[in-house]
Amino acid sequence: MIIAIDGPAASGKGTLGKRLAAHFALRHLDTGLLYRAVAKALIDGGHPLDDRGRAVAAAQALDPEKFDEKVLKDHAIGEAASIVSAIPDVRAALLAFQRDFAAAPPGAVLDGRGSSVRAPT
Repeated sequence: MIIAIDGPAASGKGTLGKRLAAHFALRHLDTGLLYRAVAKALIDGGHPLDDRGRAVAAAQALDPEKFDEKVLKDHAIGEAASIVSAIPDVRAALLAFQRDFAAAPPGAVLDGRGSSVRAPT
């Protein structure tokens, strides 16, 4: 089972997503954290946020199990994520990541804003 929740900021997507994931024994993914994690990886490495190659590499190396949600939700990381999210190759890599995450057993609940949540094909 795959559940995708789309909505504006602070609308309860994350709370609902976590509850549904627990109820159905599925994994949960906040897709917005993916972009934030890529931005943080670039910042931590001292790389420019618009470095396409390094941003794509960071996107391909993500491990949501290691995400520190509090750190990733920092305002500065959010602003940096906006820059990273404008890179088409990063968007493509993270879309592939989301699809792979959702397709893996036993399924998943994904939540995010706008185009950050994509149903697998």
